[in-house]
Amino acid sequence: IVQATIDGVFSSRKISKLAHENVVYMYLTGNEKPDFRTICNFRRDNKKLIQEAFEETVTISRKLGLLKLGHLSTDGTKLKANASNSNTLSKEEIEEVKSIIDKGIEIDEEEDRLYGDTKGNELPPELNTREKIRKKIKDIEKATDKKLKRSAKNVIEQYALGDENQKRNVLAKLDKAKEEIEKSGQKAVSLTDPESRFMKNKKKITELSYNPQITVDNGSGIIVANDVTQDCTDHEQLEPQIESAEENLGGLPEDIKISADNGYFSGSNLQYLEEKGLEGYIPNSKQAQQMKGKKVKEGPYSKDKFEYDEKRDCFICPQGQVLPRKGTYEDNNGKLRYAYYGTGCHRCSHRAECAGKNRVRVITSYGYEAERKRMDAKMQSKVGIEEYRKRGETVEWPFGNIKQNLRFRESMTRGIENVKNEHNLVCIAHNLVVMWGLLKRNVDILSKIKRSITCSMSSLIS
Repeated sequence: IVQATIDGVFSSRKISKLAHENVVYMYLTGNEKPDFRTICNFRRDNKKLIQEAFEETVTISRKLGLLKLGHLSTDGTKLKANASNSNTLSKEEIEEVKSIIDKGIEIDEEEDRLYGDTKGNELPPELNTREKIRKKIKDIEKATDKKLKRSAKNVIEQYALGDENQKRNVLAKLDKAKEEIEKSGQKAVSLTDPESRFMKNKKKITELSYNPQITVDNGSGIIVANDVTQDCTDHEQLEPQIESAEENLGGLPEDIKISADNGYFSGSNLQYLEEKGLEGYIPNSKQAQQMKGKKVKEGPYSKDKFEYDEKRDCFICPQGQVLPRKGTYEDNNGKLRYAYYGTGCHRCSHRAECAGKNRVRVITSYGYEAERKRMDAKMQSKVGIEEYRKRGETVEWPFGNIKQNLRFRESMTRGIENVKNEHNLVCIAHNLVVMWGLLKRNVDILSKIKRSITCSMSSLIS
């Protein structure tokens, strides 16, 4: 399976075919001829083993001295889910379909009570064909004055024409869809993969996707931590990635540096890095745009021109006036925001330019202003700019290798745990290819490889 992943082959049937025809795969299987079902079941049932195998690649890399461990970079990308954008339902549509099915169940139970259940669950004559079911759905639409989506009609048809097991599966699918749409907060959910989420990719196309994360060692290109999430943004992923990298590496060096792009710039992440004693390099939105060569409109009274006083918890404007904190409220996402009001605006000659005519200047904040200011200052320094440049050369090309060379642009499986399993496999494949390339350049290390791999794999198998 690992060799097939290196070759960009994910289909169990194709792997089985290779084991029959390709001498490399014949050698790796000991000339066994595994059925595609065996391969598929093994991959599905051994998620923990595959996770441990990824961790072993990190352990072996460290033991062989391939890791530099001076700078780690974290990044995420969008991976298209094995689901269609059209086969989705909103919360209201799910409720509508369930109500139609529930009404049918009530009628079935009433008929069973009156006439007895003599032949099982056969359909009544007026609903014993797909055409008749579709006519019934049209009647329901007219009666309720609601137009059902094609995906909703398909669910009703599947239920009406299905046997007992199929009916149970349809109801379970609707329950899962309802659970996921409430959890995600999105307007619609996929019926084929309810755990996927609508995300916008780099081409500005919104499609059902997952958000894979990797943390890569600068200088070697080896992935030391990986995960797959349902989050549309990267804000909450920095801490889990660093914790995972620390666990896989058996601890982080004291002087290690961490870099990530603007997607990870949040007050809680900056505070976490400081509390952890890690030297982080993450640009804010304006700095990220400037680094890409974009022009950013700046005014003499934009928020970044106001100095934050951590001890007094206030802002000081360019004219020296103090803006103390005077209010707290929740935004639309339930996050606390703090409001700082200008106290001397009424006597300031720059009032119109700064706050507006006859208005008082208000600055809002999500907190962590001291941490933000310290990171801003660091990212404006020459050292900060040089360190952050390492991020692009560290973490971008592993994603390129995974997508282009390993051909992992879309998940083959459904459900986040299965997609995590796939991602672990491609990270194993990436690491092995990179390790072999590094070893070929350093002949002195080759003598260690047999002992290290034999010992590690024996421990893993046992």
